[in-house]
Amino acid sequence: MRTFPIFVSFDRKPPLVVGGGHLAAIKTRLLLKRAQRVDIAAEELGLELSKLAEVGKVVRQPAEPRVDQIQGRPLVISATEDDREDERVAEIAHALGVPVNVPDRPPLCTAALPAIVDRGEVTVAIGTSAAAPVLAQRLRTWLEHELHPRLGELAKFAGSFRERVAAALPEGPGRRHFWEAVFGGPAADAVLHGDEDAARRLIDLEIARAASEHERESVAPRGRVILVGAGPGDPDLLTMKAIRALKAADVVFYDKLVGQGVLELARREAKLISVGKAKGAHSVPQTEINDLLVAHAKAGKTVVRLKGGDPFIFGRGGEELDALRAAAIPIDVVPGITAGAAASASLQVPLTHRDVSHSVTFVSGHEAGGVAPSFEHLDLRALASGNNTLVVYMGVTTSAVIARRLLDAGFREGLPVIAVENASRPDERRLATTISTLANDPERLGLSSPAVLVFGEVAGLPAAGDIETVLAQEEVVRAYA
Repeated sequence: MRTFPIFVSFDRKPPLVVGGGHLAAIKTRLLLKRAQRVDIAAEELGLELSKLAEVGKVVRQPAEPRVDQIQGRPLVISATEDDREDERVAEIAHALGVPVNVPDRPPLCTAALPAIVDRGEVTVAIGTSAAAPVLAQRLRTWLEHELHPRLGELAKFAGSFRERVAAALPEGPGRRHFWEAVFGGPAADAVLHGDEDAARRLIDLEIARAASEHERESVAPRGRVILVGAGPGDPDLLTMKAIRALKAADVVFYDKLVGQGVLELARREAKLISVGKAKGAHSVPQTEINDLLVAHAKAGKTVVRLKGGDPFIFGRGGEELDALRAAAIPIDVVPGITAGAAASASLQVPLTHRDVSHSVTFVSGHEAGGVAPSFEHLDLRALASGNNTLVVYMGVTTSAVIARRLLDAGFREGLPVIAVENASRPDERRLATTISTLANDPERLGLSSPAVLVFGEVAGLPAAGDIETVLAQEEVVRAYA
């Protein structure tokens, strides 16, 4: 983000537009959406500006404004279409620290005019740092369709209750949760459908409920924990429920594999705490994580436990669930897209296929303490009979041992394997190999964590995008024999 978005008030002093022609009129029309009046510095006013002057919307000022006319302005737009005059005005504004915009001349600007979606009390401004104004206009058109026409009325209606809510609920999580319940519930729906009488009754009930709950919690504050699956890293793969949880959080405990793009979706005031774990390097022991979740929830916080992938697929979410239940902490669980599913989608290779695979098995590539898996709980010989897919998580360092155990159980040497590092992320890497190569020469693959390994005939199906093929020398000879 090269520019910082900010909303400016025109209540104390009107903005100044320099120029009296068509371009100046366009900018003036935009400013009048929020300004009571606009001052125009120009020798002559065009037809549109003259009509605005007649009704008091525009007040003409001397042309070629000087320091005293520019100083203190909330915004100056120089739209003279005279390069030298625009440069002169911009130079004065820069010296005075007054925000200035010169249309189509980004180097002279310290302020950019956004594309605006106007819903009365609700304003959405879209900027592209002057890089792609047509894109901003397209986004505005999309948002015009997406945002309810009565959104401004909802904001105004909610504003009429602010004093009552402030008197009933102190500032903090309780008040924020109240407004979240209002905007996500039937009261907001009633306003959007034009039934404000029903909305008032509903908000009255919500205020009474929230105030009663606050009284109880002032003696023993009670928070909650939301176990949220952050998916494989791409923020676009988060569920809507996961995003709502992040926006409601007071504190977020997140894993090492959670992407920065996901963390940026958290509420700005939320405290972000890393409890990242990696194989052989647990920065925070699981028991301590459990204690932290319980302690923050007992302090009345809304806690999001953000876990890579899905909380209940090799995410130790079950242990956290047990600890929270033992402490009588309210819990919600939001599922996430697991890495195996993300790798499958990225490759466009199904994990099950009626012709080659009738089942899929997810397994961990290591056991407690980081040792290679024994697979004692699996009937590997039954899986080796075909029509099965095996997806191995956290198996990079033990991949050779895993491959040898599968071969010992009867998996064929040439069975395809696909390894996907950083599934769904910009640095995703895919490698195609065989069990034999993985068992005998794993170093050739140069695999890095995090990665998933897909064993099975599905790994030999056509895939989308580029895939590196890595085979041992004997496999290459057999392939071309």
